[in-house]
Amino acid sequence: MKSKIKTGKTKEKLCLNLHVDKSGFTLIEIAIVIFIMLLMTSATVPWMRTFAESNRLRSSARSIRSLMEFARTSSVTQRTEYVVLFDIENQEYWLSLLELLEAGSDGTVVGDMSRTSLTDSLDALAQSNEVPLANDDEGLGETTFSRTGGVLGIPKQPSGGIEISRIISSRSSDREGGYNYIVFRPDGTAEDFEIYLSSSSGRVYMVSVTRTTGRTNIKELIDEEKEELGLLDEEE
Repeated sequence: MKSKIKTGKTKEKLCLNLHVDKSGFTLIEIAIVIFIMLLMTSATVPWMRTFAESNRLRSSARSIRSLMEFARTSSVTQRTEYVVLFDIENQEYWLSLLELLEAGSDGTVVGDMSRTSLTDSLDALAQSNEVPLANDDEGLGETTFSRTGGVLGIPKQPSGGIEISRIISSRSSDREGGYNYIVFRPDGTAEDFEIYLSSSSGRVYMVSVTRTTGRTNIKELIDEEKEELGLLDEEE
């Protein structure tokens, strides 16, 4: 009889122990998990921001390179001098024709007819070159400017948080007025040209054009190169 009572009590204690083991997490365990999650989040968020900024910087550089390559190709195929203009003050750049630029008394480009009266400008330009413009009844292949007419004078801007910080060209390294621009010629050549894009974290990309080939390249600058150009952030 005693052995039966002891056996019953043992089973009862075992059941109680099993019940306690399955009761869940303690407050300390939950606090530890939350702390680990916060620690992981605090380490991940800055990395994600840096990654996103890096993508915007790279995308902005590639966008400028694409427009320059398009200008070079159009110049060669259409036998016309194309230009890519940059307005640092308004952080804009766009495609145009050299013949549409308006120069001031000092030779500085102060205007571009592709931004004001593109249709009239192309009409006058086509008549002076004896090139027919296409209309609704004619094929687009009958105009020299049909391929680029949809992008001439259309401004673009770098991605958010990215800025055009400096331009170095054969005309001027620091223009205080007017537009800076690069000319692409029908023989495939261009001008030596460098444009620098900066991010808020201090990273700098250079988009450069080689005069003899008209080819465009992209490069990220190291600290020594940024310091030489005066683009190194003091906080770095």
